[in-house]
Amino acid sequence: MRKILYSPGFGAGWTTWNSDENVVKLMLTYQPIIDALERGEKMNSEHPAVKQLEKECEEKFGVTYVCVLGADDLTIAEVSGRVHITEYDGSEGFVEEGGDDRTWM
Repeated sequence: MRKILYSPGFGAGWTTWNSDENVVKLMLTYQPIIDALERGEKMNSEHPAVKQLEKECEEKFGVTYVCVLGADDLTIAEVSGRVHITEYDGSEGFVEEGGDDRTWM
């Protein structure tokens, strides 16, 4: 089992509004944000864990802009395999395992 982050509310997707594959994979399971949410902290684009994520994306991948607008609605899900993040008008969902498409993480 592993924990993933997704934003089910309409507006902006968490991983789906970013195009760099390395950034998306990091955002999907970013432990500092998962820890903060599990402690009951309210997440938003200014939260220290989100700022840390942005900094890591720049340092590790050279990505200077990461869309974190979906942070306000982040939800944790436990999954047992790879997932495909779905999105409609900013509302993300996920489907577990299936196929070899590169969007399965």
